[in-house]
Amino acid sequence: MYNNFDELPLMLTVKEAAQVLGLAPTSLYKLIENDSTFPVLLMGRRKGVPREELKQWIHEKSLRK
Repeated sequence: MYNNFDELPLMLTVKEAAQVLGLAPTSLYKLIENDSTFPVLLMGRRKGVPREELKQWIHEKSLRK
C-alpha cells in the first residue's frame, strides 16, 4: 500500500494507522483509550491520526530507556 511515511496521507483513519502499526483496528482503539500519549484527533464521532505526530510517537516509543 504505502512504502514510507511520506506517502501516507496527512490525516490517517484508525484503520490506516492500525495497518501502519501492524495492529487490528480494535487493538488500536484500545490503545487510544489506554495511552493518553497516542496522537489522535476527535472530529465529531470520528477519530483521525495525524501522520507526523504518529511518526513522532513511534520514534519516542522506540527509544530505549
